[in-house]
Amino acid sequence: MSIHSIKIMPRLTVHARRALYEERRTQILQAAATVFSQKGFDAATIRDIARAASMAEGSIYLYFKNKQDLLVHLPRQFIQPPVESLRAASMSDAAPTPEELLNAIARNITQVVLQNRELVRVLFTSLPTMDQATRATYVQEGPMYALEFLEGYIRAQQAAGVFRADIDPAITARSLPGMMLFFLLVQEVLHPGDMPRFEYDAVVPNVVQVFLHGVMNPAPAAAPNVAASAKTKIARRSRKRAKQPVAIE
Repeated sequence: MSIHSIKIMPRLTVHARRALYEERRTQILQAAATVFSQKGFDAATIRDIARAASMAEGSIYLYFKNKQDLLVHLPRQFIQPPVESLRAASMSDAAPTPEELLNAIARNITQVVLQNRELVRVLFTSLPTMDQATRATYVQEGPMYALEFLEGYIRAQQAAGVFRADIDPAITARSLPGMMLFFLLVQEVLHPGDMPRFEYDAVVPNVVQVFLHGVMNPAPAAAPNVAASAKTKIARRSRKRAKQPVAIE
């Protein structure tokens, strides 16, 4: 073989290496989501995931420690695109109103769960078996990532005087996703057969309205007490007459 026939592969830049790493990592996560949804977490193997990703089994361990490590990193795969899209929209010159943004958040939560209901079931059933460190990674990669955006938005609206200043933004940020996820968990994951189904076109705005305004009617303005008003006027007239000087003939 001539030295001139040997092709020298160009060295990848740091940016290119990082892009390639993220591409492979995403490829593995997508394969894991498919395998976990089809086989369940317990029955799935790293070999199954490698086969679905068209990679060597040993290559998976360059990116993830084990099956649990794969599982806890999956939520970010699905929630990051809508979260970043909403973050950009909230900071644009044509930012949506709070009600519009919260409706978009609720719709995105619904869409992610509906598109990945089997994977959601796997996550919920696997959480109790995770050790503390793995569970902490899951919380940070999934729920906290999304909640940090919503909490920051609530703080910004408080600073602008739009949202009440007396509410805790961290607690409030957990309330809207909590309302939607509980509804979705019951209807899509547990789905008891005798329970009526609700259309999400009606569920989402209803939940957002309750989140923003509560369920109580605004307190009506107190009606004027006519009898009390008349008594007050009579008393004033009596006092006025008493103060007038008495004429002496």
